Amino acid sequence: MKTHAKQTSALPSLNSLRAFEAAARHQSVTQAARELSVTQGAVSRQIKQLEAQLGIILFYRRHRKLRLTDQGRLLLPQLSQAFDIMTRAVSQIQDQQQDLSLKVHPTFAIRWLIPRLYRFQSQYPDIRVRLTTSGVNVNFSQENFDAGITHLATHQPGIRREQILQERLVPVCAPSLLNSGPSLTCPEDLRHHTLLHNSPDLKEWQAWADQRGVTGLSLERGQVFEVDDAALQAATSGLGIALGDVFLIRDELDAGRLVAPLGMDPIRTGHYYFSMPTANKTRRGVRLFGDWIKSALARDIRTQ
Repeated sequence: MKTHAKQTSALPSLNSLRAFEAAARHQSVTQAARELSVTQGAVSRQIKQLEAQLGIILFYRRHRKLRLTDQGRLLLPQLSQAFDIMTRAVSQIQDQQQDLSLKVHPTFAIRWLIPRLYRFQSQYPDIRVRLTTSGVNVNFSQENFDAGITHLATHQPGIRREQILQERLVPVCAPSLLNSGPSLTCPEDLRHHTLLHNSPDLKEWQAWADQRGVTGLSLERGQVFEVDDAALQAATSGLGIALGDVFLIRDELDAGRLVAPLGMDPIRTGHYYFSMPTANKTRRGVRLFGDWIKSALARDIRTQ
């Protein structure tokens, strides 16, 4: 007993169908090539290949102008609909499952972002946030991050920066240090205490001394750390005096783990920025996270 296999016709290549659809929609090989980011010659070859495979003529070509044949007019709307369906399907998948990779300044991450990140994840469970912390600002030309929270960043071509927080620094220490150490009632008394630095360049304590008009501080005698948070942890343990951002150490101040012996009049040294390649600004995850972090920061600042 003979069986007859179902006859199936091989579909033309996707590239040739795409070339025809774009050229037919624009009625121009030049505009189709521009849309598809290929040469005009490549578009023409793909269309000729499609016509040869189908055994029909799709365009009348006269003086570099395109006019669809009856067969071409029949094929165009079906192809346009098919490509629209594929585009929507791919976009839907991309929107449903997204990884958002962020490089974040460690002090900002530890003292503000991480304790609140669950709120963003609860609101957008389909966007998986992947954090990398580093005291070195993200270099988008060499690192594969969607966005970053940077500190004291400089302008770079092709990078969009949005200021999200101004840094305001005050000297802080553990309460026990005031009970057991030398007096600390005026800025000059800092000469008798260990200064805790958050970087080897000692620049923040130098900026504080310059803005307060304090001279004679032995900055080199202090203890040097790589990041703000390490210096603040050392201050909490009673090792010395650190500079802390008023906003980011609010929990420690409220709980009494840190005190500001010289008052709460801060110096202003820089800013935190939400940064991204300009091409990423419309990406769903980047856009939603940027909107959320600005709103959450503004709310917390208002309640302080």
